[in-house]
Amino acid sequence: MRSYTQRRTGQRRPETAGAPAPAAPGIPRAAVPAVTYALFVVMTGGTVPTPVYALYAQRLHLSPPVVALVFAAYAVGILAALLLFGGLSDKIGRRATLVPALAVAAVSSVVFIAFPSLPGLFAGRLLSGISVGLTTGAATAYLRELHPSPPRAALIASVTNMAGLGSGALLSGVLVEYAPAPAVLPYTVLIVLLLPGLALWTLPERAVARGGGIRPQRISVPPAVRRPFAAAAAAVFACFSLLGLLAALAGNFLVQGLHNHSHLAVGLVAFSAFGSAGAAQLLAVRLAPRTGLTVGMTAVPLGLALILTGLSTASLPVFLCGSLLGGAGAGTSFKSGLALVTAQASPDRVSELVSGFFVAAYLGLTVPVVGVAVLLANGTLMTAAGVFAAVITVLCLGSIGVTTALGNRTTNG
Repeated sequence: MRSYTQRRTGQRRPETAGAPAPAAPGIPRAAVPAVTYALFVVMTGGTVPTPVYALYAQRLHLSPPVVALVFAAYAVGILAALLLFGGLSDKIGRRATLVPALAVAAVSSVVFIAFPSLPGLFAGRLLSGISVGLTTGAATAYLRELHPSPPRAALIASVTNMAGLGSGALLSGVLVEYAPAPAVLPYTVLIVLLLPGLALWTLPERAVARGGGIRPQRISVPPAVRRPFAAAAAAVFACFSLLGLLAALAGNFLVQGLHNHSHLAVGLVAFSAFGSAGAAQLLAVRLAPRTGLTVGMTAVPLGLALILTGLSTASLPVFLCGSLLGGAGAGTSFKSGLALVTAQASPDRVSELVSGFFVAAYLGLTVPVVGVAVLLANGTLMTAAGVFAAVITVLCLGSIGVTTALGNRTTNG
């Protein structure tokens, strides 16, 4: 007997859905790799500044709350792009959106290099967020049109997001630790990596540009899907809070808690979290959305417990294990929550609810991180980390409770 989600969406069972699909006619063999690369390199730029934050803090005398606000400018840029320009590629075409987005990413790097001041950091992070927000929607839609299997296209986009974020932190950590000009070279390398993205101009445009004015994205949740949306939104808020904390304040945690001043270690922490998030999405392909959400929401608090243990015992290996486990839980929850939202929504409301899902994600990336930074500036490291872990654990338990109730309701009804 088919599951509830399968009845709602008409999806095939996992064992048949994964069968090879015929090649899409008229699509160059390099099209999917080209779009995937463009998405990867833009997401890489999202975490390139992570290992450099310690240098900025030292040179510009920035407190943890100010560093967190600089990081928050990145999330603000993403939210602005999603809410104001989320449907831009539907109006002007995928290529016409992606190539300017790559240019904005390059300009962001130029700003970091040319204006290593606090206003320059805010401007660079804001532009980086805008480029990510523009690229995420357009590249995901483009991959869906170019790839013969839409489910695989969505998986490629999701995993590439996390892989890019993890790779950016690791690459930057290596360059900051071992190469000259640590506040310049990471951004220079990123600009070079962005250049091959110009090959997007040679790809066929699959979307029919509709024109029209740009309108803010309207988001409202129909009563029938409020419970599953609440479960997914709470989960993604909690997950991105953990990922944002490690991306923005890993340096503070390592210095204050582990007495480790290595920029490479900062990159490794972010890489472990985002990398495991991407890998977990591949492993969770066959999990039903409600099952995956529960598994992910269980792993995140366990990862936080290991992070707290690593801080209290000054153990980098334990701290990294917590980052790996928490990141894996975040990736599983992200994929499963998004699948739950899209499965429950009616076809004419999917885009709207997905936008709301991402708004919850990037609010999670911003608000708790700033709160932890304020606690760091006014209290002890363990107090800040403990409060954060407690809040996120409550959110995870709430998401599990709603998800479990949803399962009972749908099974019985």
